[in-house]
Amino acid sequence: MIRLNKIQNGIGFLFSPSLCLCCEKTLVHSGSPLCPSCLEKFFLLPIQHLNFKSLDSQRCIKCGRPLISEHELCTTCRTTPFLNVIDRIIPLFPYTSLGQVLLTSWKIKGCRGLSLVFAQCYVAVLKYSDVVVVPVPPRPGKIREKGWDQMEEISVFLEKEYKIKIARILKRKESFQQKKLGRIERKLNLKGKITVLQDAIIPETVILIDDLMTTGSTLDACAEALKSCGTHIVYGLTLFHD
Repeated sequence: MIRLNKIQNGIGFLFSPSLCLCCEKTLVHSGSPLCPSCLEKFFLLPIQHLNFKSLDSQRCIKCGRPLISEHELCTTCRTTPFLNVIDRIIPLFPYTSLGQVLLTSWKIKGCRGLSLVFAQCYVAVLKYSDVVVVPVPPRPGKIREKGWDQMEEISVFLEKEYKIKIARILKRKESFQQKKLGRIERKLNLKGKITVLQDAIIPETVILIDDLMTTGSTLDACAEALKSCGTHIVYGLTLFHD
C-alpha cells in the first residue's frame, strides 16, 4: 500500500467516499475509495503478469488490446495500422462498466483518492522496468480550468513513493479536445502540437503514461516528438482502453 503522511490522509478523506466504489462496504479510511479486497481482486491481480520485457500472447503486440482470434496483431493494427511511431502500448483495463464509473469519478467528479489506487496499478507494471517514465502533457489551460492534472498527480506518487524516474519533458500546444474528434481527426489535430522542452535530457527508452487510450493518437504524437529528439524506444502504459 502507498504510505501516506498526515497531509495526504487528510486530502484522501476530503475527496474519497465512505463506501467502497466497487462493493459498497464501509471503508476504514486510508484515503483510498476502494477496499483492499476489491483493489486486489479487480485491479492488482489481473495485471500482475504484465510487463514490457515479456509480451503477453493474448494481447496485440502493438496496441495491447486483448486478442480474440487473431495472432500477434489485432484486426485494426493489421489491416488499418494507426500507431506508426510508438513501439508498443499496454492498456491495463477495458473501459467498460466499472472502469467508466471510476474514471468519471476521478476525472470529472474529482475523487482524488483514486489517484492512490491508479498509482498502484501503474507500479504493478513499472516495477519490472528500469526506464524513464514520461507523463502525457495536459492541454493548455486544463490546470487553470480544473485545478489539477491527473497524470501529474500520478507522477508525483510514482516519483515520491516508489522512486520511479519521472521526466516531465513534453508540452502540448493549444488544440481541440480529442474527445470531440473522430479517429483521423484526432491524429491530424495533434500534428506538431506536442513537442519536447528545450534543453531536456533525452532518455534512450521511455514509457509514456496516460489514463485512457481511445485511438492511441496522443501517445503516438508524444512518441514522434521524443524520437525526433533522439529517444530510441517509446512504450505506452494506460489505465484503460476504449
